Amino acid sequence: MSVLITLFAGLGFIFIGTQFLTANMKQVVGARFHKLVARATGHPVKAAAVGVAAGAVIQSTNAVTFIVVSLIGAGAATVREAMPIVTWSYAGSTLRLLLASLDLGTAVMLAVGLIGMAFLLGYDRSAKHRHLVAALLGLVLLLYGVQLMNQAAVPLRQSEWLRGVLAFADRFYFWGFLAGTLLASVIQGQTVSVIAVALADGGLLGLDQTILVVIGANLGTGIQALIQGAGLKGTSRQLNLYQLVLKLIGVAVLLPLLTAEHYAGLPGVKAAVGLLTQDVAFQVTAVHWAFQIVSALVASVLNRPLYRVIERMSPPTGEEILSRPEHIDGRAAVQPLAALSMVEQEQARLLHRLPDFLAGVREDASARPLAPAPVLRSAGNELARAIDAFLKSTLQTPMPPEELDRLMRRWNCNELLLGLQDALAELATTLEKVRRNPEVARIADGMAESLHMMLLTLAEEADPAHAAGPAMLETLTADRSALMRRIREDLTERLPDLPVADRQAVWRATDLFERLTWLMRRYAVNLPRPAEDPASPMAGA
Repeated sequence: MSVLITLFAGLGFIFIGTQFLTANMKQVVGARFHKLVARATGHPVKAAAVGVAAGAVIQSTNAVTFIVVSLIGAGAATVREAMPIVTWSYAGSTLRLLLASLDLGTAVMLAVGLIGMAFLLGYDRSAKHRHLVAALLGLVLLLYGVQLMNQAAVPLRQSEWLRGVLAFADRFYFWGFLAGTLLASVIQGQTVSVIAVALADGGLLGLDQTILVVIGANLGTGIQALIQGAGLKGTSRQLNLYQLVLKLIGVAVLLPLLTAEHYAGLPGVKAAVGLLTQDVAFQVTAVHWAFQIVSALVASVLNRPLYRVIERMSPPTGEEILSRPEHIDGRAAVQPLAALSMVEQEQARLLHRLPDFLAGVREDASARPLAPAPVLRSAGNELARAIDAFLKSTLQTPMPPEELDRLMRRWNCNELLLGLQDALAELATTLEKVRRNPEVARIADGMAESLHMMLLTLAEEADPAHAAGPAMLETLTADRSALMRRIREDLTERLPDLPVADRQAVWRATDLFERLTWLMRRYAVNLPRPAEDPASPMAGA
């Protein structure tokens, strides 16, 4: 009974240690690591090196993938550029398995003492050091768990019942592969491999089945990634699919070699690792590492066709296409005037989408909108955030005061665009409620048509080359507070028995109308006058 408890405790230490290690290493690497990954995209050799480093440091390929997905979402990388980082992160993550295969009993005890001293000295409460201390504690707990499982495996080898079960299982060569796949579909594949190595080192599992468990655990990792990303669509799902394809490549290469070696006696994987070392734990670790290298090399060669297949399986969504920058590139340093031109073009894209927010609440909407209002809002806000990041980066560059002023105005315009999109999306929903009651539907129609006309004019007159530009916009977007107040007063007098929900909807719509008018006027104020624009024929006149 005590042996089983020790085995169970070892499992617990491995699970706890894994969680501590990966969760805290993500915090240790911080924003600087994000920048390192961003700079590596687009450079295959750099991407491979950063991928290996990322897997070794963070010890979580899922965490590396999350960092890459966030960069793709921000427009700092494409899926195809980021693939090598995910590919090679698996090779780096083998470090944990390597440490688990070493006899580090004395080192683990010494590390426990050092971490205890760190807690005594308060490093666990230090903002600078607490995550590193917790990550090291996680690694120590993991390695201690491996030791406990090794100790528990030795007496279990003498169990007649267990020996009978394993002898029966050995009649079916692929049971280890299936077990590893199923277990890694539920828990972290690397953890399954660590457990397998511990049991093999204790003599409880044979080399053949331990290797198959590790191969299956790798496939299970890809399946788990796909399951976890079941709700993802478009580009975000592509990396999940890629992880599964990556694992299938490794299985397709190594499993036939192992099968031929087992049934035909042909020298293959086991023979190769046997030449490196006679230590079972090291042999299994070597196979695990070979799996990652083989997968990475094949995937690197087939990068282009693989990407085409994955893109067909999960093409970008309409929202992603709308949110993707077309003119700015956050990875390239550009001159302020060039940056200004890029930002103007991106903001013009957002301005021309604004009238589409009202397509669903206008009577004479003839043209089909780009997308429903919620999608326009989400995609527009994502694009506005990309513009904001680009502007903030550009503003760090030394420049003349005139250029700085123009960029600051564009930054202010970007904040106003976010406000316009949020308010328009809410107004579209509110006007739908107002239109359901025929007694007040006319108010909704009038507001929608009036605002639609102003938004069209805003998109046209905001063009820097337009002569009338801001002056006309300021007149068009004059304060509407008095008009909105009269609408509310007329509503109270004309329809005293109007349901409360409809009355609230009308009041909210008028509030939003006032806010939108104010935002458009502020946008007009921030636009350069023709005389201020160096490209204008009036400049310098």
